[in-house]
Amino acid sequence: MMGVLFLAVAVVGFAPSFLFPILSGNFDFPLAVFIHAAIMFSWLGLFILQAVLASRGPSRIHKYLGTASLFLFILIMISGFTLSVANFLQDLPQPVEARLDSIFFLQLWTVVLIPLFYWLGYRKRRQSPDEHMRYMLLLTFFLIEAAASRITFLPGMLDDATFIYAQYIYLDLMLVPLFIFDWQQLGRLSKATIIGCSILLFYQCTALVMWDNELWLKTTDILDNWFRTYWPI
Repeated sequence: MMGVLFLAVAVVGFAPSFLFPILSGNFDFPLAVFIHAAIMFSWLGLFILQAVLASRGPSRIHKYLGTASLFLFILIMISGFTLSVANFLQDLPQPVEARLDSIFFLQLWTVVLIPLFYWLGYRKRRQSPDEHMRYMLLLTFFLIEAAASRITFLPGMLDDATFIYAQYIYLDLMLVPLFIFDWQQLGRLSKATIIGCSILLFYQCTALVMWDNELWLKTTDILDNWFRTYWPI
């Protein structure tokens, strides 16, 4: 089950910087971090539960939880963007600040991709449950990128020159089971898989182009001034 794989990535990715310190009694994190972590792990748990329920056929519980997912979706948008801006506005030495500026470009995409995948999945929930499931899977896949980027023991992940390429190679390999499942079930790739993966591929290509891009780094200076002036938090 891909949901379990996503959960494993989240645990491995955040274990050194968040989970292990908590288990050792270190709770020295901002409250916003705890809230965001609880929201994200709740989404992963809900995704796995919904997959199990869907495999057993239509049920009222699956329907009710699907409606409740809208609440989690809204919380993900609010908490994720709030933390992204807070990290972006930190005064840090170079090259750390430049790395965060590049990461902020990826995080801005969440404002587009999370609502897009949620909308695509929601509109297909009755018309095509299989496509609905695939869009929700790809949404969850997108959400674990932050965790995957922290699995630094994998080859290429610690090298600034190869990090962004290695990250997407490892992430995209996780979609192979979806392709195999499509081929076994349909004899082809699902329309939802093609559309969703095309969206993700476009996003990843823009990320590769804009990573450490001089134009983007200059743009972040403008964004920094704007957020410091108008951001309410």
